[in-house]
Amino acid sequence: MKSTSVNAFLALLFFLCGIPLSAQTTSSFQIAGTITRPDDGCTQAIVVLCDAASGEPLCRETLQPFTLVMTNDSAALDWMQTVPDASGNFQFTHLPAGNYIVVAQAWNSPTQPTNILKFHGETVHLLGRAEVAVPSVAASHVQLTAPGTNSIRFEQEFGNNDGLLLLGTHPQRGDPVLAWLGWGTNFIGHLIGCNLMPHGRTTVHGLPEETYAAIFMNDNSPGCGSIRLHFGGTNAVKMPIVAGWSDGYKTPPTNLVWLVELLQTNKFNINELLGITNKPPEGQTFIERERDKARLILPLWEKEITLPTGQKTRVADLLTALGYARLNPRK
Repeated sequence: MKSTSVNAFLALLFFLCGIPLSAQTTSSFQIAGTITRPDDGCTQAIVVLCDAASGEPLCRETLQPFTLVMTNDSAALDWMQTVPDASGNFQFTHLPAGNYIVVAQAWNSPTQPTNILKFHGETVHLLGRAEVAVPSVAASHVQLTAPGTNSIRFEQEFGNNDGLLLLGTHPQRGDPVLAWLGWGTNFIGHLIGCNLMPHGRTTVHGLPEETYAAIFMNDNSPGCGSIRLHFGGTNAVKMPIVAGWSDGYKTPPTNLVWLVELLQTNKFNINELLGITNKPPEGQTFIERERDKARLILPLWEKEITLPTGQKTRVADLLTALGYARLNPRK
């Protein structure tokens, strides 16, 4: 699979996670609040405004969630974000009534980040996340505080700077071999921070006790990882990345070894098992193909199906085993 841009990947991610997208109407309300900058020199802070229904950043031009504006890359990446003043005060104005999420983080940088997806930070401070209803009294007095007090160091040793780290407070839906399909609404809708990792290295401060991390490594042969973080000891993490690389993680979950072996030795027609009969139109892009596939697969996620050999399995487990079977072909 060819490498895909971060913004195109995120559009696919939000769509495949099954997150509903909401449209905004025009009005004029505001959100105002404060953040507390860290005292270790990471003073370049940014606050991003997101749609509460999807968890997606809102685009400045249209006040619509990110994936609704993907026909225009420049507009899609121009998010509703603001830089707090010297006292930590921030404000979003001219907002329609609705439900929002504000998320803040800080880096150590000689320049102020203008696009959160183009900044590679070796040290990131999580400054807080809050759900805000507009209009409301609380919307004028939002006080963001770090989600927790834990710190952790990621040491992934990637060959480039394109490893996208996502951090959330709710678990992923499935195995990392499923890539974005495995992350799900629960995880994406509760993100507390992100970062493009310089050669896979990032130290994160302000993490709560229950934190889940996911990494998408953008490459000609992409890799994905997802784990719950455990604090203590050296607090250094090298997340297993499920990928076809020579050092990629390829070991399936114990309870699915039988299914992986079955798929390695039997050429099942997976689309037929799932009831997918439509062939993809010619000329479709990768994003379009994956979106169409997701429309068909996501409603079947927990469905139990019977294999031609008589065994029964969930669709989610079948797709997981299929991913590992492809990583471990029988010679």
